Amino acid sequence: MTQHVPAYLLRIAQVTAIALTASVATQIIYVTVGNLGMEPDRQIIWSLEVLAFLAVSITGLALVRVRPLIGAAIATGGILNTIQAGMGLVMFAPLGDGGEALAPVFSAVLAMAFLLYFAGKAAFGIAALAVGATLWKDGNGATRVMGILAALAGLVAVVLNGLAIVLDAQMTYLAGGAGTAATLLLALVLVPATRGIAIKAT
Repeated sequence: MTQHVPAYLLRIAQVTAIALTASVATQIIYVTVGNLGMEPDRQIIWSLEVLAFLAVSITGLALVRVRPLIGAAIATGGILNTIQAGMGLVMFAPLGDGGEALAPVFSAVLAMAFLLYFAGKAAFGIAALAVGATLWKDGNGATRVMGILAALAGLVAVVLNGLAIVLDAQMTYLAGGAGTAATLLLALVLVPATRGIAIKAT
């Protein structure tokens, strides 16, 4: 028997995809502005990221009902990134302005923020890998190709961000870039994968 997927779950998948895309856009803007030698508005960008990841967390939990692994991975990534972006939003500036006395605390907070960043990217990578595998099995044509790309990007994101956590290496741009690519592909394939479940249920 094929599991029935209510229409509202499809709408939840759409909201999740929009929120994931928004989180990718904010990261691209942040990095691009910085590379151009300008100072990005961290207050605005990180606030938008917190809101986007909060939406991802909640909608990811709602998707657990129909796709436990995918929903759990999305929700976990959203929660970890909400905390990580929130740390940057409310803790970096006061600790950075605290001088030498707070330098060790600032270093510890910064290290924790990066750990959460890598863990969140790995979680999104797992979700992309799982969704990609679903489309490889159940999809056809373009959706199957997108599923393969998402699965490969997810696998690379999991490996690189896992290495960044374990080795404590200077892999921020490499691991973060892989995670961002996997997140974007996850956003692109999540709705087709969820719609495919609903179609099978009819």
